[in-house]
Amino acid sequence: MAENNEKRLQKLYMQSQVLEHHIKHMQQQAAALNAQLVELLGAMQSLEDFKTVKPGTEILVPISSGVYAKAELKDTENLVVNVGAGTSVKKNLGDTKKIVESQVDEMKKIQEQILVELDKLTTQAALIEREMGKIASE
Repeated sequence: MAENNEKRLQKLYMQSQVLEHHIKHMQQQAAALNAQLVELLGAMQSLEDFKTVKPGTEILVPISSGVYAKAELKDTENLVVNVGAGTSVKKNLGDTKKIVESQVDEMKKIQEQILVELDKLTTQAALIEREMGKIASE
């Protein structure tokens, strides 16, 4: 009987380790997704603020991380939007906001899916841990 318990404990321990790895991976995905969501929400606010900017306004344009160039804004009605695969298109402010809102909605859906999956994995890990405790106390 003790040999069966030992084998069962080893199997449960391996399952526990695999689950722990999946949980950590999902947590990393959730954190990365959250950072992207914060960035998109910031973009939404910037687009809202952009409505009040007039042509000819001096702005700072990011060149790289922490490096900016002063520039004069020529067009406050249209923006250049990256639509993927290295392709950028001209969009008006309203259309640009819709694109960003759509991205925010999609991110929130993915975030919810990740949280549901994380909850399932944590529950499963807790059940395995409880079963390991029972076997170890026998």
